[in-house]
Amino acid sequence: MNFRLAGAAIALGLAAAPVIAQSPEPAYQIKTEKVEKDGRIEDRIHVARRPDARGNSTLYVTVQFTITHADGRPVPDVPADEIVVKENDKVVKDLEIHTPAALEPLTTILAIDISGSMAEHRKMEKSKQAAEVFLGRLDNKSESGLILFDHQLRVKDKPSKDRERMRRSIDAAKPGGGTAYLDATADAVRMLRQAKGRKAVLLLTDGVDINSQSTMDEVIQQARAAEVPVYTIGVGEPGKNIPVTTVMVLDCSGSMGEPADDSDEVSKMQALHQAASRFVSIMRPGSKMTLLPFSDETEPPKPFSADKDALQRDIRKLEAGGETALFDATSDAIDTLIAAGPEGKRAIVVLTDGKDNRSRRRVKEVIEKAQKAEIPLHMLGLGRPGELDQTVMKRMGVETHGSYHHARNKKTLYEIFEKLSIDLHDDGIDEAALKRLAEETGGKYYPAQDIDRLQLIYEGLAQELQTTYTVTFPSLRQDYDGTSRDIGISVWRKGVQVSDVLREGYNVPGVVVPEMDPVVYLGLLGLIAGLLALPSTLRRVALRQPSNAGLPGGENG
Repeated sequence: MNFRLAGAAIALGLAAAPVIAQSPEPAYQIKTEKVEKDGRIEDRIHVARRPDARGNSTLYVTVQFTITHADGRPVPDVPADEIVVKENDKVVKDLEIHTPAALEPLTTILAIDISGSMAEHRKMEKSKQAAEVFLGRLDNKSESGLILFDHQLRVKDKPSKDRERMRRSIDAAKPGGGTAYLDATADAVRMLRQAKGRKAVLLLTDGVDINSQSTMDEVIQQARAAEVPVYTIGVGEPGKNIPVTTVMVLDCSGSMGEPADDSDEVSKMQALHQAASRFVSIMRPGSKMTLLPFSDETEPPKPFSADKDALQRDIRKLEAGGETALFDATSDAIDTLIAAGPEGKRAIVVLTDGKDNRSRRRVKEVIEKAQKAEIPLHMLGLGRPGELDQTVMKRMGVETHGSYHHARNKKTLYEIFEKLSIDLHDDGIDEAALKRLAEETGGKYYPAQDIDRLQLIYEGLAQELQTTYTVTFPSLRQDYDGTSRDIGISVWRKGVQVSDVLREGYNVPGVVVPEMDPVVYLGLLGLIAGLLALPSTLRRVALRQPSNAGLPGGENG
């Protein structure tokens, strides 16, 4: 009986042992932020050299992570002095910690594209609604600024807590013009340079940057120096980067020396200089164009060029004089494109302010040639309706799958050239550029092919920016030696660990130079020297042997 009781006690003890040994569930869980890079999901750990406070080149490590309760609710208020970071099991003391908005202010700049292409597919409307969602999710302590841009910066509101001012600016925005998102980002970074706490730029665009003075490398360098991550949102389909080759057929007849209507103070030729130059400035990288001026006759075209400055100089040299050989000039433009045989999209843009009165060719012949070559004709009529043959020009545009536009004055001519260039050259977002801008500044890239996702993206960004912790520290091992280093991050409160441990690592490129005991090193050198001397030693031993050994008739023969 006593044996049975003892056995039962032992069994109960063994059953209870796991319960007794089990440690309490940690109050917090730590997870690294993730980012997509080259099709892979990676942790947001950045390693880079930059000057320290003394100007010395120092290897810094940055880790971004979130702290949550066991049920997944974010914890934004863990004090910086409770976060412990270890590198290779050694505590890192020189830490720069950015906690979320509960302890540190968050300052953001919304940089929103309002170019002409944003008018399509309700992109402008959806962008305004998404921006409203973001502003509504911001903590009261947070400040935000606004940049609205096309090919210029149209609105620049400095960061403040005045949400209503931003809302009014966003509501009043109207799409038009090209795209200069690098200039907008550079300005946003400058606005955030003196901001305290966490800061970020949220850039939304639907096109390719074809107007910025700032380069990608310059903007990335400025954002890194100011420690401003750029979060990029690409609205619409990724571009295919198809080059566009255009012949611009421009009427230089005598009537172009007159104003288009009574409201214009400049001649039609002067208006053309500005409008055609604007068309050139929006050309997508890789696209080419040539000019084909005409009056009585067509001038010989120059080789196709992507040099925007040279093309604009040639446009500004055009002068008015002579009659109008519209059909001959358009036919010559078709021949020019056919002879060049370029890859990608092809188009002919024709501007005239009058009716054809000098051509040998007829309109039907020109249309059939364009149809056979599958080249669209985009016809622009400038001036008073009675001075134009709009019926014929509409027919040329429609039957070649091109277009017809009537410009009454300088202003409408500029707008038509601008929109036409955008339509021809803007075939979608430059996804590679937006990814690079985000990844190399510590931000994220968000594709929004479905514009209905914009609100969810902005809502997620508002939460992330207000719940993400960022730790930056100088690596305890400053050498580029090809080694891997381990990182451990945890939360400690009153000497007790209250979280799990985030365990991550990173690799530093370089050549591995192994450490070695000097005695072993000298021993290996001696072994190598002995091996090198072995052949000559063997030869000397062989020479000392009797020369007649093993020959017939020798001593033993």
